Amino acid sequence: MPIQRVPTGVPGFDDLMYGGFLEGDAVLVAGAPGTGKSTFGMQFLYEGIVRYNEPGFFITFEEFPQQIYRDAMNFGWDFRELEEEDKLKVLFTSPDLMYQDIKRNEGIFPEMIREIGAKRVVVDSITHFRRLADNPGDLREVIYSLINALKREGLTPLLLREMVEGEVVGTVAEEYTADAVVHLTMDRVNEQRMRFVEILKSRGSRHVPAKSLFFISNQGIEVVSPYQEPFFRYAEAISVGAPEFDSLLGGGIPYGAFYLFEVSPEFHQEIFELNFINETVRANDLLFELVSSGSRKERLRSAAQSFGLQDDVNSALDSGVVRIINLFGEEMETALPLLSPPEDEEMEGDDAVFEALNQLDQAFQQTSLSQRGRVFLDMTRLLTAVDDDLFFIVLNAVSDMIKQYGGVCLGFVNPDAIPSSTREKIRMQTDGIVHMWKDGNYKYVQVVKTVNSVLTPIHGIVETVSPPFVKLLQY
Repeated sequence: MPIQRVPTGVPGFDDLMYGGFLEGDAVLVAGAPGTGKSTFGMQFLYEGIVRYNEPGFFITFEEFPQQIYRDAMNFGWDFRELEEEDKLKVLFTSPDLMYQDIKRNEGIFPEMIREIGAKRVVVDSITHFRRLADNPGDLREVIYSLINALKREGLTPLLLREMVEGEVVGTVAEEYTADAVVHLTMDRVNEQRMRFVEILKSRGSRHVPAKSLFFISNQGIEVVSPYQEPFFRYAEAISVGAPEFDSLLGGGIPYGAFYLFEVSPEFHQEIFELNFINETVRANDLLFELVSSGSRKERLRSAAQSFGLQDDVNSALDSGVVRIINLFGEEMETALPLLSPPEDEEMEGDDAVFEALNQLDQAFQQTSLSQRGRVFLDMTRLLTAVDDDLFFIVLNAVSDMIKQYGGVCLGFVNPDAIPSSTREKIRMQTDGIVHMWKDGNYKYVQVVKTVNSVLTPIHGIVETVSPPFVKLLQY
């Protein structure tokens, strides 16, 4: 049976809740004065009535109904008209009377609920119930009784609560008794305060566990997700050899793009290269790797054997599907002089690098739409072998080639092993960035840039014993 959800109707917020709150859940919305709690509550009721045909009830202990009508009308929400249509009730009362009515299941409050067939209720604010309890234990019992009574009436309650300055989230009774907790804050961004919403708890339901920016306009609250879904799907894209990663990237990597993988040394980088080799073979493409030493081919064979992939990788190397091109001329085939080094005395002695680039360019010229070229760069090793100027000459040449011939380049770098200025310069030239790091005992991955504008949440990642040797852990 599908889970029944109650959409708030607040643009952007329901995406954070995978469709809305669970039906009947008691939701605590906590925040300091001015963070937008009452606006959130009014919008929850208004959208429930006009969009989902769910009558609502607004209970206030602080403001007279006239003030509620005025504030709602500022957003174009005519609460008076909805009351006249018996779709909404606005009640100004005291916590004592409301608590007694709802607890004994009789009186004006339960009567009003049944009169309009209310499905949603907003209580503004339950902070006032503290005067009904002498200690935190008693307060928890009061809130628990209130929530159960509201649920008994078939309502989905939204309970607003004032937070005081310096209060630590997660230390009050209301947060333990509620099924979901939404935290509204005003944080300083440079010299301006900005509003943020964070779902701290959602019992029995997934949610996006990150702060999200929101704005209050003439139409009410609009939440801006901290993440970005793909703007479009590629007509053609390559796989990196791990389906979960392809999905994370928004469908794979398009031809003509250079993607950077920033990988901390705790990861087995060769996993990604071996997966990429297997996917290259499957797609009938060619893979070129620019290296700075003559031992790369042997090391690649050894890594493949460690993961039980030696047959596939050896076949790819022996058949020429994977071609190792040494920037310093060892084991390098004769190539046509398609590139020339710049007329700069500092570049003397680096002719082998330009000949290697010539060889790569010649190889790319032999590719076609049915068999395209891919480049794998271990940037960390290259940057230890050449200076920055020569490295960026190589990188710029490779970038130009993949765009000219419709290839793909994957570059891997350990961001902690290179100067930050070099890292930022590399990032500026990329079409996509995947950041992978270790914090404490766990490893994480986040896609922060792609051609189709993907920005993902942080995912956990673990290495496994079977292909593709990596597994993403959903947040």
